[in-house]
Amino acid sequence: MKTSLSLIWDWNGTIVDDAPVFIGIMNEFLEERGLPLIDAKKYREFFTFPVKNYYKLLGFQFSKKSFDELSLEFIKRYKEEMLKPSLVREMKGLLTRLHFSGIPQIVVSAQENKLLNKAVNHYGLKSLFVDAYGIQNYKAASKIKMAKEVFDKHFKNHKKTILIGDTEHDAEVAINLNIDCFLVSYGHCTHKRLKRTGFPVFKSVSELGRAIQKNL
Repeated sequence: MKTSLSLIWDWNGTIVDDAPVFIGIMNEFLEERGLPLIDAKKYREFFTFPVKNYYKLLGFQFSKKSFDELSLEFIKRYKEEMLKPSLVREMKGLLTRLHFSGIPQIVVSAQENKLLNKAVNHYGLKSLFVDAYGIQNYKAASKIKMAKEVFDKHFKNHKKTILIGDTEHDAEVAINLNIDCFLVSYGHCTHKRLKRTGFPVFKSVSELGRAIQKNL
């Protein structure tokens, strides 16, 4: 089937259900510093990009050097846990159907590039994507510049591209690329926060899939 649609996917929280890993590591950090712990509700209310701002919201105080050290420590712990979460329910089926419908799909993530591609391979998804792009450091900062480069390289001449993610930053990326955005509220941010972006928000993969189908 010929289609003029292309898709840019976020990874963490959108494709892989890894919020519990992020919460667990953060609570280790908080406990070590005598700061209040967080639950899933508070995490999804506070998580933001760049993640340095998220740390500040939870009470961390640090210099540039200490934040860099903390980022490296987070990645050290994350590497031990990153392949334990499951894919979001029904996600692999959706990605597979879209792939065999002829829709080019790319992952653009604020995760470090080598770790991202390791995860994509681990979950058996590599063949479903044109490529997967992560940032070149461990600071989980903005991915706008990288997304723009990826879009210009692969999808600039496509009639329609939709970015699919689970954070307000994904909406910001889509705005900067001047493309549509579908957001999912089962990941790292609350439905209420995502609704404020003005983009459609979906509570499940099945809802998301039906919305994509309407754009084919």
